[in-house]
Amino acid sequence: MKHKSLILKSLLVLSLATTSILASEENDSADDAYVAKITITPSMNKKETLAVLDKVLSPFEDMTEYALNKDLESMKKGYKNIEKIEDNSLLKQTIPADKLKQLSANIERLETLIDNAQYSKVALLSSKMFNDSVTNFKYSLKIKEQLHIEHLDYMGFQILALLSTKNPNFTQISYAISHAKYNWNAIKEKIEDENKVEAFDLLFQGLNHSLQIKDKKMLKILAQMDLALVDVVEVIFG
Repeated sequence: MKHKSLILKSLLVLSLATTSILASEENDSADDAYVAKITITPSMNKKETLAVLDKVLSPFEDMTEYALNKDLESMKKGYKNIEKIEDNSLLKQTIPADKLKQLSANIERLETLIDNAQYSKVALLSSKMFNDSVTNFKYSLKIKEQLHIEHLDYMGFQILALLSTKNPNFTQISYAISHAKYNWNAIKEKIEDENKVEAFDLLFQGLNHSLQIKDKKMLKILAQMDLALVDVVEVIFG
């Protein structure tokens, strides 16, 4: 009788322990699924606005780099970061509603492209979403110069993405260069360092020459140089 009682007690303890573990796992799962909402204050100063812009753009920039490197595992992880800025209302608060609708549709499309390992298409779409987020950023008046710089960044990513395709569209590359040159001209007079100004001016000369002769290797090198020069110039306006 005592033996049976001991067995029953053991089973009861085991049952309670199992229930506790399962409940804990369910809570952990719920915590993983939970995404805290972000609230943006319209009265942000310049530094705070730049930080918000960085949070918006970084996931798209990272995705473009992963795709260009054909890193499928990182692309899948990176997609979760893009979903996060959509779920935590960051995009909703920084992109106008009419533009957000298209951005959300592109995010859904991006998942399909990733699942099918369409590296070039992922790079093109994610870089486009990067640029669209720059163009439509609600708080642009506070950081005009930085937004011009982000468009310069976009040129590098777009050209690299176009060159990664089987048959690069040189018309689109030409437009990318022209659009970036417009943004460069908007800020160059505000840069006192003549070496930085000359470096970017020479970059555009090289891009236009390489485009004319359709030198894909040189275009790739210059696009990568653009990304490096952006990192040097953007600290001026930070």
